[in-house]
Amino acid sequence: MKEIGVAIMGAGAVSREHAKAYLKNPHTRIIGVCSRREESAKRLVEELGLECALYPNYEALLSDDRVDAVSICMPNYLHARLATQAARARKHIVLEKPAGIQLDEVRGLRESVREAGVLSIVSFVFRWNPMVQTIRTLLDQGAIGEIVYAECDFWHGIKPTFPSYEWIRRREFAGGAFITGGCHVVDLIRYCAGEVVEVSARSIRRRPDFDYPTTLVATLKFSSGAIGKVGCSLEAQCPFTIGVHLLGTEGTIRDNRLYSKRLLPGQTDFATIPTIVPSSGDVRYHPFTAEIDHFVECVLDGRQPTPNIEDACKTQEVCLAAELSAQRDGETVRIEA
Repeated sequence: MKEIGVAIMGAGAVSREHAKAYLKNPHTRIIGVCSRREESAKRLVEELGLECALYPNYEALLSDDRVDAVSICMPNYLHARLATQAARARKHIVLEKPAGIQLDEVRGLRESVREAGVLSIVSFVFRWNPMVQTIRTLLDQGAIGEIVYAECDFWHGIKPTFPSYEWIRRREFAGGAFITGGCHVVDLIRYCAGEVVEVSARSIRRRPDFDYPTTLVATLKFSSGAIGKVGCSLEAQCPFTIGVHLLGTEGTIRDNRLYSKRLLPGQTDFATIPTIVPSSGDVRYHPFTAEIDHFVECVLDGRQPTPNIEDACKTQEVCLAAELSAQRDGETVRIEA
């Protein structure tokens, strides 16, 4: 079976997890690593015992014919630019979330991917969390009927010790709370409840070390007619939390708890689902291996991974609509189909 040659852009904590996932996959070989800081790339290669190239720049990486796919694990403001260059070089793409900061650059990336005919996946990695996968299976089984209300929250207090702290607290590099963190739950609510057509949001900032509002909440209207809410806080004083609450015509899901008239007739209280909830902001405990395995399988089979850049563009539209609405004191922003 074909071996896929991969190269990694970046040498931080997330890059390390991508590399470890590739090392576990029998169909991938790490060809090389490139970082803005050469010493970081050398350290990553030494720590993982990699036998691969250390590229002097990203152009050298993309011009290497041995490289079939790239993982882009850089600060947010570089994502769309580097991914567009990768698409034009005919490389398949694993892109860390978000797909970019501005909507026009993400749409431009989408067009470049379409024109090049390459495959892409954007790392909304919580889709591979066992709790989320269980929820998606229950929805497919009709466990709660038609969704009438959906709610997802991302609570992650970013401390100065956080690896990306220095750039994540600046809007020009991070994009804002929904772009850098809340995008995870915007993706999840779309994954569970469908497409969003209207957004109204409010925000607040209580952290002087960030130059943008760090807590945001947005109410949503879906194309199905359902309503919902997504919340994001980068200043939350609580354990890392991703919450998924779904109310349907036949039952309700609250994270790892299920009430279903259809599947569990006679039920009088929520039943706990034996699964693993997302409970850590540490990327060492995020399901990158499952994501990378899915991507590799899709490349080998020639089929589209999910969520790809098409998905990510829709998530970006919702995130930016929320940021815009919050700046306009809650004005409703409509998302065009």
